[in-house]
Amino acid sequence: MKPTLLGFRTALFSLLAAAAVIATIAATPFHFALIKSMPTDKATVHEFPEVKLWFSEAPEDGTVSIHLLDEEGEPVPATDVVQDPEAPTAFSIRPSSPPPAATYTVSWRGMGDDGHVVRGELKFTVAGH
Repeated sequence: MKPTLLGFRTALFSLLAAAAVIATIAATPFHFALIKSMPTDKATVHEFPEVKLWFSEAPEDGTVSIHLLDEEGEPVPATDVVQDPEAPTAFSIRPSSPPPAATYTVSWRGMGDDGHVVRGELKFTVAGH
């Protein structure tokens, strides 16, 4: 049987479609993960009303913790963690008072629906006015 142009096009289309599916799957996190933050890691800001984190999926209820730490690693007084009612993958805390110029660490923890606990840290600097 001799290959035809139609058969070649069909095979090429199938190969390209499979590659697109694989690329989409590879770009999607399989586990609970941090995908965005405000402030961002290594950012310099002049002020911030809150620390907000977005995750790849809604975590198990009650498993997200967010702590704001000063340069000595001491906790900065802040509100309890709040889940965004309009975005179930977003969580935030607000400092009790505007923190002074310094470098801060955000330490976070959460658990996805697969039971895996994920932790991380990010740092940002508050610049003087």
